[in-house]
Formats: sequence, C-alpha cells, structure tokens
Amino acid sequence: MATNAVQPGPTSKRVAENIAHWRKARGLQQKDLSQRMAEVGRPMLPTVISKIERGDRRIDIDDLVALSLALRVGLLRLLLPATDPDERVELTDSMTLSAQDAWECLEGDKPHRKAEVDEHGDLLRYRLDSRPTWDRDPIRQMYNQVLEKSSRSSAIGNQTAEWTKEDGKWVYRTPSGFEIWREPDQEGNAD
Repeated sequence: MATNAVQPGPTSKRVAENIAHWRKARGLQQKDLSQRMAEVGRPMLPTVISKIERGDRRIDIDDLVALSLALRVGLLRLLLPATDPDERVELTDSMTLSAQDAWECLEGDKPHRKAEVDEHGDLLRYRLDSRPTWDRDPIRQMYNQVLEKSSRSSAIGNQTAEWTKEDGKWVYRTPSGFEIWREPDQEGNAD
C-alpha cells in the first residue's frame, strides 16, 4: 500500500543526531530535557524526545527553536555538523555543499551558488536580505557602493532593467517603468 508520509531527509537525520549529541554533552537525561522544554514554553514528553532522537518523529520549526533554547546551543548547530570544512554535507536529497559553504550559506554570508550575471551584487543582496534591518547598515552601505560603481543594468529575460535613485532610494525598474525592487527603509519596508 502506498503512503503519503513525508520521508525524513538528510537534515532531519542530522538534527536528530545533533539533539542526542547535545543532550548527552550537557549531561541531561531525556526527562531533564523535557523539563527544560517546558521551561521555554514548549512542553515535550521524554518519550517524544526519544522518538525524535531515534528519527521516529519529525520536528516542526517551533520544536527546533525550543530545543535550541533548551539545549543552549545555536539553531544552526542543530542543523549542521561541526566537521572538517571540506567534508561534503547533504542539505537536501539533491543539494550537497562543503561544510564550510553550508555554514556560510545558512549564516547568511553567501548564497549556495554564485550569480551568473553580477557575482558581487548577488552576494551583497543575499547578505542584505539575510539580516534584520538593525544589523545591516554596513552591508547596505557596501551594497549601495557596489551599485554606484556598476553600470546598474543587467539582463532579465529579454528585457533590461536599470537601477535609478528616486527620493534618495535605489529603485530597480524595467524600461517600461515596472518596479522590480525598491531599497527598503530602516524598518525593512519598501514603501
């Protein structure tokens, strides 16, 4: 009989292993971690923690954040291995990166692959979009400097879009005037 159950991928398996690793490294029994989970506002029975560690139960993102808090370890450390930087890490069933590239990608330092047209703009755009507005002013300044130095034009399909400065903000428009992107304000709103 066919099943519609979602099969765990490589990251789910690694998260289960990392939770067990950090629980043991902290000297916690599953009942201790259960108590910590209740303290952070996400109650979880010891039997559920056991199922997670064995890979018999999937974790939703709220569980993952709470486990990160309860184990007192960064969220990415539950998602990724601390291994040789050149070791290959499966992120999905079809995406494998070096451990260093995986960490840099998920930390918001660089995308998983380079842009084909504007390598630097793509890198800076990724960094800018990966940060909260209160933490990206230096990145925004770098990004705008790159834009000022570049021709501010690139191919999009068979149209060319261009960057222009309007009311002190950079706006990316097609020749027909269609707005593709507007630099966000300090709160992250694009007007």
